[in-house]
Amino acid sequence: MMNSQRSHLFLWRGRALVVGPGIDSKFHAHFATQLTWGLDAPFQARLAPDQPWTTTRAAVFASNQTHQIQCDATLLAHLFIELPQRSQSMPSALLAGFDHVVDFARVRNALDHGRSGSLELEDAEQAMRDWLSCAALGDAAQQQIDPRISQALAWIDHRPGAAVSGASLAADAHLSPSRFTHLFRQQTGLSLSRYLLWSRLLDGVEAVARGDNMTNAAHHAGFADLAHMSRTFRHTFGVVPSELQKMAIAFKRD
Repeated sequence: MMNSQRSHLFLWRGRALVVGPGIDSKFHAHFATQLTWGLDAPFQARLAPDQPWTTTRAAVFASNQTHQIQCDATLLAHLFIELPQRSQSMPSALLAGFDHVVDFARVRNALDHGRSGSLELEDAEQAMRDWLSCAALGDAAQQQIDPRISQALAWIDHRPGAAVSGASLAADAHLSPSRFTHLFRQQTGLSLSRYLLWSRLLDGVEAVARGDNMTNAAHHAGFADLAHMSRTFRHTFGVVPSELQKMAIAFKRD
């Protein structure tokens, strides 16, 4: 059940939705593009220490864009998304307009429902997709996934923490390494290396959700040590993975 005291994390490969009390942040940047919306009130944000604070209800922080949020006790929703390389040049916007799109009402309703009761993973996934659509970042039309890529994804999914070679995956798919990596990005929207990083993060989060300590979770996910997982987590989301222990976690592997 979602409440005003605990954050909830919904995680998919390449995407994450965090809903909970806002935490005043230091200036930081991370790889994932971030969309933030104030559920119950506006918040303040800025992109540089010498900039004035901007009061906003909706913001977009581009990949690797430094930013800081000041929110007092505001309840916030953050959507982190790994965009395909062709879209990573989208600009930051402290006064974003996605919440003025008519269809954003569905996102607000889903999050409000979750705040007053429970937000199931399937409902969170639909809210995530609606949010991306309102921000003009919606998925391309779903295509039938190539069975060679489906086979590679299944191999990765069933071997958490295992070392993965792009060359071996390409050989199993009877493709050249260059053709395989091109097809993989085309089908998943992520490079193989970034997909594997998200997979390891997902494996680590799953281990934490099972009750493992952070060190065991890092090893289970194939990171060299906890410091390696912490760096990767911070670079992706801008926070340390110990925050996971304060969250209710739901995730989807496929």
